[in-house]
Amino acid sequence: DEIVIENERTAKNGPYAIWVKDDIEADDELKNLSANDIQSKSIKTETLAERFIHELRFFKETGKHLDIANWTLCSGSRYSDGGVPDVGWDSSGMRVGWSSPDDRHDDFRPRQAVS
Repeated sequence: DEIVIENERTAKNGPYAIWVKDDIEADDELKNLSANDIQSKSIKTETLAERFIHELRFFKETGKHLDIANWTLCSGSRYSDGGVPDVGWDSSGMRVGWSSPDDRHDDFRPRQAVS
């Protein structure tokens, strides 16, 4: 709560559920959009905490990891400096990074969330 200070959703007021595509890679149709683009289009996406839970559940069910070739841009969350968390997997394990809210890349792809 001190580093990631903003989330579209939290469990502070009770449990909730979201649905996201259960694909290894994040939503291809949302590539090359920045977190600010996503916000201006009012697209709801996974928060950092939701992405962590998604990884745990996905691995438990499939024995595989998410985001092998790309990174999930967790545009539903913001760091205290306004940056956006991104999460990916490599040979060293799960990686959490930081992106500017205006960064756009082919390999940064948010996961649309429906609640």
